[in-house]
Amino acid sequence: MGKLDELFGAIKGKRPDTEVLTEIEDRLLVDDIPGAIALLEELEKEQNVVMAIRLILRKILHMKESGENPEMRFVPLLKGLVPYINGIKNERYRALLLGELALAFYIVGAELEGDFTLKASINLALEHPDILRDIIMNLINADLLPKAGYAMKFVKDREKLDVVLVYLAEVLYERGEEEKALAVIGHITSNFHRAVALFHLAEFEKTRNREKALQFVEWAIKIAERIEDPGARFELMLKLYDLRHEILGESLSLSELLARETPREKGPEESQGPSKGEGSTES
Repeated sequence: MGKLDELFGAIKGKRPDTEVLTEIEDRLLVDDIPGAIALLEELEKEQNVVMAIRLILRKILHMKESGENPEMRFVPLLKGLVPYINGIKNERYRALLLGELALAFYIVGAELEGDFTLKASINLALEHPDILRDIIMNLINADLLPKAGYAMKFVKDREKLDVVLVYLAEVLYERGEEEKALAVIGHITSNFHRAVALFHLAEFEKTRNREKALQFVEWAIKIAERIEDPGARFELMLKLYDLRHEILGESLSLSELLARETPREKGPEESQGPSKGEGSTES
């Protein structure tokens, strides 16, 4: 029984993850990031390691962005997380955390470390399109568009990339970069997602420039008519006509919607997608 007693004694003497997580949170409250990182060693469950690393990353970024403790050297702290991330067996968790770590490196000004970490996260995320999409979205949100563009080159699933491009077009347009936003929409392959992107631009413009909003809606309707899936086509057409009549101050006409709900053949000009100036000239 000696070995069993030894084994159970070791387990009995180990703190539960909940207690360790509580201490990590307490250390972060007093800005003791090195102490919080050291406690990662005691965590047993991978999910808890992931949660703790994300808490530490958020604390580092908060301190950097708020100007707290400007003398603190953030890069060594971020590098200190690498062994714990690499020790995570779940590939999805590892890819997601490396993507967040890369973002943190960029924010604290360590571009080289960020590039290496981003490449590692992308390599892991190639078989997990949803994780790769999240990594790209985070880069876009942080205004790291060149890095997001680099990551997009590795997306194999065009539909997943279309979702990202819709979001990117919206971000660019709201920043006033209309030409770039329309160019991005031009690279969207799916009629559904291209129409959705134009719908978002129309929503953004409806209280700012009524004419432009209507042009975007009409343009989106012409594209939405080509959506092959009847359920998706009807749902989007309903939203587009609802927005169109909201802008015009009219009630939605169901007869008009049903008359134009049937898909038609794709024309050579419209199949090319948005290009410079189309958003302000087509009606």
